Amino acid sequence: MDYGIIGNCHTCALVSKEASIDWFCYPEFSNSSVFAKILDKKKGGEFSIAPTCDFTTEQSYIKSTNVLETVFKTRSGSFKVTDFMPRYKRLLKGKNKVVKGNQVVRVVERLKGKPEVKVVFDPKPGYALREAEMTSEGKSIQVRSEKIDFQLVTNLSHDLILKKEAFKLDKPVFFAFGTIDQPEWFNMKRVKKLLTATRKYWQAWVGSLVLPDANKDKIIRSALVLKMLTYSKTGAIIAAATTSIPEEAGSNRCWDYRFCWVRDAAYTVDALSKIGRLHEAKKFMDFMLERVMSDDHLQIMYGIHGETKLVEYELDHLEGYMGSKPVRIGNAAYNQDQHDVYGELIDVIYLYYVYYEFENKMPKRYWRFLEWLVNQIRFNWDKRDSGIWEFRGSLLHFTYSKVMCWVGVDRAIKIAQTYGRDDLANKWVNLRFDIRTDVLKNGFSEEEGAFTMYYGGKELDASILHMTYHEFLESNDPRIISTVKKIYEGLRQGHLIQRYKMKDDFGTSKSAFTICSFWMIDSLIAIGELDKAKKMYGDLMESSNHLGLFSEDIDIATGKLMGNFPQAYTHIALINTSILLSEWSSKRKKIDWATTGRSKWF
Repeated sequence: MDYGIIGNCHTCALVSKEASIDWFCYPEFSNSSVFAKILDKKKGGEFSIAPTCDFTTEQSYIKSTNVLETVFKTRSGSFKVTDFMPRYKRLLKGKNKVVKGNQVVRVVERLKGKPEVKVVFDPKPGYALREAEMTSEGKSIQVRSEKIDFQLVTNLSHDLILKKEAFKLDKPVFFAFGTIDQPEWFNMKRVKKLLTATRKYWQAWVGSLVLPDANKDKIIRSALVLKMLTYSKTGAIIAAATTSIPEEAGSNRCWDYRFCWVRDAAYTVDALSKIGRLHEAKKFMDFMLERVMSDDHLQIMYGIHGETKLVEYELDHLEGYMGSKPVRIGNAAYNQDQHDVYGELIDVIYLYYVYYEFENKMPKRYWRFLEWLVNQIRFNWDKRDSGIWEFRGSLLHFTYSKVMCWVGVDRAIKIAQTYGRDDLANKWVNLRFDIRTDVLKNGFSEEEGAFTMYYGGKELDASILHMTYHEFLESNDPRIISTVKKIYEGLRQGHLIQRYKMKDDFGTSKSAFTICSFWMIDSLIAIGELDKAKKMYGDLMESSNHLGLFSEDIDIATGKLMGNFPQAYTHIALINTSILLSEWSSKRKKIDWATTGRSKWF
């Protein structure tokens, strides 16, 4: 998955190692694509800038930013392409406000010699279902399609672009693509100012993070990815930037991840909170409170504006990534029951108001929200659900779902106790006891010597590794030690951990779910297997792409990144594990989450 990502917290674009924009949805994450070459090389559409002869490339981010640079080297010369989406702070009405320009901006600069360059600007709006009409009008090239119009502003001859003709790069060239009200405003000087302002914004954001000394660069890159996947208008956090990059090549495990899963977003907030970011946590909590209390219902996922009906359909005209079909838009999992989400939401509230003490008073509306969530757990914890892995054909008593229901009640009690609400704490104590007793009785298999995926089953499940992280049992409990070792033996392929090995709705998976490998590293640290953990972490870091980015999955046989990209889940786990290893490196002793909890870098 040789791509970088640029974005402005409203939408994003994937830029290949050869500086081709192969995925771009506009004007927001969840809108249809303008460029989708990643899903169909012939029909998808692209915006490429490349030499006309053989070349090599080097690609990197400007330090501590989401500004991407690609350097081309050829026999006739070299040049650099700088890609970004404007996001910066400006003084408006006496206050510093974040401003985002809803354009992709590209700057091409000669470094050496006289390179010959060709630009292919080939937008295909509406997931390549609609043709775009392009005409030169004044300072811009107008791009018109059935439902939306765009502009491309550039200081390059419009004829060279429209005719796709090569040219000698003898001066800096810029491109700004998007909805542009005043194309005459753009010139090279102003584009450079936008670049500087955007660079400073991201570097200032990184400067606000509170970081451990070890693994700092890895944490920063992952944090920047998570911030880019946050929709700043509402606080929703999408699971990944793409749709239908398959979990394994040629399979039909292709899903649309451009939505806000409650679980994924809650874990994102947890990871960002660890490094001092309270703004994203509060925005997400407000987003969820507004959604739930207005509907009196909690879904497992929402659109970035809080949309509830995320109807799934297929695009038959696209060949799919590596020929993998179908390409899906929407996600039918939106109407599933996954009871763990109640616990994950309550845990976010607990982290914000109790653990990290971002604020010292919880508003009344959050007390109502908290009571509503606990009541939902009371009504649902002992019912079957679809589980964390979103099985489409099975409703079972999943152990992870029960554990997270316990987490929700446990954290609610701790919140109530912190604020002197003993009436609520006392009301919930028996519920916490009942759930825990049930899990210990039915979730652990004496025959397997491990907690299993579902009650009465024998299947190992990597999600069970979260038991210690969430303090359900201490890491020195024999049942935890045995479970970790069983999963390590049963689900491990080298440095990779599979979710499970059983057949599901789509057969047997041939890939490893990357977050599970991080969970295993965390669990190995917790039970004192430090050398194994450190080795596994080092090997896993080698599996990232050239920019340190991860997708959802890794192909076990080839080591290739598969699944939607970049994946929030994976980068969340990378932050958590990197911090945990940093603690271990500095303390040189066993970490026990039940006593040390999550890292508090303040």
